[in-house]
Amino acid sequence: MKRARLWAAVLLCAFIVLPVDKALAQAEPSDKRGLFITPVREYVTVAPGKSQQQKVTIANFTDKPVSVALSVEQFSVADYSYNYNFAPDTQHWLVVGEQNVELEPGKSKAVTYTAQPPASVTPGGHYFTIFATATIDNGSVKSQVRAATVVYVTVAGDLKTTSSVQGFSAPRVSFGGDIDFTMDVKGTGNTHFFIRAAGELEGFTGRGRGPESTRLLMPGSTLKVGSTMPAPLLPGLYTAVFGYKTESGEEVLRSQKIVYVPLWSLAIAGGLLWIIIVLARKHRKVVLFKSKDS
Repeated sequence: MKRARLWAAVLLCAFIVLPVDKALAQAEPSDKRGLFITPVREYVTVAPGKSQQQKVTIANFTDKPVSVALSVEQFSVADYSYNYNFAPDTQHWLVVGEQNVELEPGKSKAVTYTAQPPASVTPGGHYFTIFATATIDNGSVKSQVRAATVVYVTVAGDLKTTSSVQGFSAPRVSFGGDIDFTMDVKGTGNTHFFIRAAGELEGFTGRGRGPESTRLLMPGSTLKVGSTMPAPLLPGLYTAVFGYKTESGEEVLRSQKIVYVPLWSLAIAGGLLWIIIVLARKHRKVVLFKSKDS
């Protein structure tokens, strides 16, 4: 037993000391195959009329050389689903340094790209995707693959991180378990920003704030956000208070009454009712028997 505890302590210390990136790298599968680009997303801030250089790395995890074509497209997102809608890059101020890259098997290369908005560009968020496209030869079959880096460009200036609630939903009655809530939030400013949604049930046996859900809100689009509120210990009438907080510290809250009636409480209530009915019947029989004797 002592030896087992000693090994557990050693393993715990090794896990704590081991850098996170190395731990993740060891957990990654060794049979990666295909075309990769990293980072998956980038956040770039640049002043109008200025330029900002960043790098992406393209990697060829196949056993054959590949020719990689790099291109840029603008994107927006659809309401609620946040699916990407791509369009040609009409602004032409996100420029990739190399449009074609030749990669040997197992090799990678860093490619520079430049965000250079004109001086007249509107401050706020502007959104692009850098695509790496290649044809992979799998023997008898050739397939075209694409890898992408999403670039969130913020043009410095008068940035507005505002939002509005289009609607919200939470159950009026809950029969047990954590209680979900959702909110439809629209970005009404001119740039993207993160919001953190959370909620709780206020009442005698409420158990405090639930877990936070962090989402990126895009300007001009509506996103459904939500999380869960821990169920209270006892049944009763509670006030659900839920909402989200923005990066600037603004908190948007909504509230509504919720009746919490867990199934176990219904079972207990049903059992007590049955006992009362049985006792009442027995009492009635006793009364009737005594009345007959008299």
